Amino acid sequence: MSSLENSFKAAMNLLPALVFIGLSEMIRPIVAAEVEERLGRRLTDWEWRYYILESYRKREAERHQQIVEQWYQQLAARKIIHDSVWNYN
Repeated sequence: MSSLENSFKAAMNLLPALVFIGLSEMIRPIVAAEVEERLGRRLTDWEWRYYILESYRKREAERHQQIVEQWYQQLAARKIIHDSVWNYN
């Protein structure tokens, strides 16, 4: 991995911590507006923390899904190569 990739990965790992430290209140009006509109009220602090946690979990699930999809693509490619080498139809 390159230095830039390592730096980016470290920054992404720190993002949840930074949100909880103080940036949370800065981005809250922008990010939570839709949820607050659907609720008909402002989110409580506990609900906001839960929202951030669920957002993080969603990103992790999407990342894992992307990895699985890459594995399936690699497996399909290997199957094609294998079948070609062994003259399977």
